[in-house]
Amino acid sequence: MARTRSITNKRKKAKKGPLDVDITSLLDILVILLVFLLKSYNSSGVVMTVPQGIELPKSQSSSINSAGVQIQVSKDKIWVDNQTILETENLPKVVYDRGGRRIVPLFNELVKKKEEIKKIALQTPQAKDFSGVANLIIDKTIKYSYLKKVMYTSAEAGFKEFKFVVMGEE
Repeated sequence: MARTRSITNKRKKAKKGPLDVDITSLLDILVILLVFLLKSYNSSGVVMTVPQGIELPKSQSSSINSAGVQIQVSKDKIWVDNQTILETENLPKVVYDRGGRRIVPLFNELVKKKEEIKKIALQTPQAKDFSGVANLIIDKTIKYSYLKKVMYTSAEAGFKEFKFVVMGEE
């Protein structure tokens, strides 16, 4: 008799139709994940290359740099937008002026960049106006006194807003 009950129970289970699955909670979870991923995704139109010889300082900052002129400083070179401006091996006779506070080759190149940006803004209606933003990519071993000279030179050339590019920590 026990055997007949188990057989009849199996037949009853087999006769039931397909299960209906409620996927509302699954869709809720997927929407929450999608919103979270979109919120945490940062898309920046600013592409920066760090030359060899520059080791960036570490930071926990999560803000994104804005578009601007890139000034890169290592122990032996200075670049503006990936173009070498000054090398310590080939130092010109006059490097500093204004009492040793302004770096002349850097100042001259930044003034050219500023005029170029203003000219493009006048010729192209969709172009952004000159913002005066300088993205500083500085080796972490550079002394503060030299950093002050770079910043002073940039400010004198018209780039008065500084954004320091750092390596983000995970």
